[in-house]
Amino acid sequence: MIASAAAPRYDRIVSLVFVILIGLAVVFLIDGNPNTLRIVLGGDLPTITLSWLLIASLTVIASAGADLLIRSHPQMQNRSLPVLNLGVARVELAPSFWVLPSFSVIGSFAFFRLFSGAWQGLAFALALVAAGGSLLLVLLAQHYALDRDPQLSQRAQTVLQLAGYLLAFGCFSAIYYTRYRTLYSATLTGATAALLSYALLAYTPRANRFLLAALVGLVLAETLWALNYWATTFLIAGTVQLVIFYVVVSLLQHHASGHLQRRLLAEYALLGGGLFVAIVVVTLRT
Repeated sequence: MIASAAAPRYDRIVSLVFVILIGLAVVFLIDGNPNTLRIVLGGDLPTITLSWLLIASLTVIASAGADLLIRSHPQMQNRSLPVLNLGVARVELAPSFWVLPSFSVIGSFAFFRLFSGAWQGLAFALALVAAGGSLLLVLLAQHYALDRDPQLSQRAQTVLQLAGYLLAFGCFSAIYYTRYRTLYSATLTGATAALLSYALLAYTPRANRFLLAALVGLVLAETLWALNYWATTFLIAGTVQLVIFYVVVSLLQHHASGHLQRRLLAEYALLGGGLFVAIVVVTLRT
């Protein structure tokens, strides 16, 4: 039997989650004020509100906390990390462990904020539950994904995959809801898909993750360009993008691990095609 690595630092994890939740509660209170600070860039450029500036701050806090937590794992000593050369110093970075904690904050706020007008306080409560639950789950799963026990590590990686796809759906739906110009919305969608796929491909062997993540981002950006010509709801558009994101990332994972076969190609083609047809049928009937 393979001994498991050190247990997660629950005290630090819970403290980080509470800090993020307190900050997110403040953001929702500020976001409900119609007179809050807004930065208008002019033209058709998106307006930047104080709420999103605070969300960016919370994202930095979540990323920094995730970085400190994962560096305390014994197995990190055996992993090669990207190095930032500052001239006087070389700093090792662990960006793949920042993405999912960051999007736990961004995705929860962006998605449930869409329902604040109809659900009011309920949307606020659901956003806090989603952000806190997903952040806690991701931090624990990232720890156990590095465990020496293959079965425990595989289960944790599966949890991370599910969390990544749910966060992708929330972000894709929120971006489509804005109905920004394709230049802006496709850029946001592509960047979101690239970052999330980079995190989901973190445990794939023999993979040039930067190139693969950029490929996924390009595919999803082009998908949104096509969806902007389709009059549909943001939930259906988010579902379509999620299906394409899932299929592309899964195929790249199998390809990088050397397990891609014709049978898998056929299965994913049937799965993606079937889900897409089902979505189109539901859209036409509504």
